[in-house]
Amino acid sequence: MQRVREMQRVREMQRVPLEVFTMPVNKISLTLQVANEAQARELQEAWEEIVSGKKLVRAEALDHGTEAIMERARGALQVIETVIRQNPTTGQAGRLVRFLAAIYNGYDFAFDLTELRGLDTELANACLDYLSYDRLAKREVHHHLSGGDGELQGWITDYAVEPRLTLAESHARAFAKLMEETRRSPNELLKEAIDLLLEAHRRKASAPKR
Repeated sequence: MQRVREMQRVREMQRVPLEVFTMPVNKISLTLQVANEAQARELQEAWEEIVSGKKLVRAEALDHGTEAIMERARGALQVIETVIRQNPTTGQAGRLVRFLAAIYNGYDFAFDLTELRGLDTELANACLDYLSYDRLAKREVHHHLSGGDGELQGWITDYAVEPRLTLAESHARAFAKLMEETRRSPNELLKEAIDLLLEAHRRKASAPKR
């Protein structure tokens, strides 16, 4: 009889509802604005990586990509240096020096990309590989050259790579005002100015000496 009563108590306990207490969760809502659909997808992918724990995988992939770019750039620069040193009188060497000068100081030494067409495939690819590294802005090119800045400056001088013509600030303002007043193009004004200078030089040269 006692065993029956114990079994009844067990069944009654099993029927007692249990109250579950949970801590309130504070939710934060964020609204972000992006410029286009591509940025929206990039933001969504980044968020999914964070919440899924894959952020480190993405970072490691980026690191490996950068290392690969740097490794290709080192080999590319060695190829470029070798050609300049071993074939200094060729047109390809001159193009490579102009390329390095533009990487060194693109403002003063502009480089026409069509010059890459005059290089063989290996050298053109070497330039592109180094350019891919240079866009990362890790270190200036003369720091990677085995001869350093001195050798690069020597190449620029030897191959007569001249910096672009620039005007003093006062002259630039006067030239801009002249274009506005005359409504003429810069090339037209420069041509006229050069013609006047040449004519003045010829008159001076042909004048009898006293």
